[in-house]
Amino acid sequence: MDFQLKDGRVVSIRSFKSQDFETMLAMFQSLSAEALRYGNPPYDRARLESWVSGLEGGILLLAFHVEKVVGVAMVFGRGRTRFRGIGEFVSYIHQDYHRKGLGTFLAKTILQEAKAKGFRRVSLQVVADNTGAIKVYERAGFLHEGRMKAAFLGDDGDYHDKLVMGVLL
Repeated sequence: MDFQLKDGRVVSIRSFKSQDFETMLAMFQSLSAEALRYGNPPYDRARLESWVSGLEGGILLLAFHVEKVVGVAMVFGRGRTRFRGIGEFVSYIHQDYHRKGLGTFLAKTILQEAKAKGFRRVSLQVVADNTGAIKVYERAGFLHEGRMKAAFLGDDGDYHDKLVMGVLL
């Protein structure tokens, strides 16, 4: 599925295939310190391999621009019976594609796929200072559900609050 960014570039969105692994890894290796400011590095081969292998029942979408991965969105399923149909959302957008509409489009698209796959609820946690991401999640339909005080140790050495957001599908 193609999507035109606010600046006119067109990206293609599709499900992860095993042959995409190296280009996905390359995107993570090219993320700037600012793009990773609220992340939880390292994003190395071992970590990405664990994500891909742990996606049983989940969804992994990639955004491509000129054969290069520029965005990643995942919904991890939970295997235990009491948590069936409940997923956890994470996304990463390359810094050259921030504020172009890609994050919102990817989030909305993966939520549609999650619903079609039988998910009932998807939640996420985001550092409260990450206002850009929060706006993306709100546009995609996520609601604020709570606040965890001092739940993220930033690069600045201070603890920051995290917000819990969720959406019922």
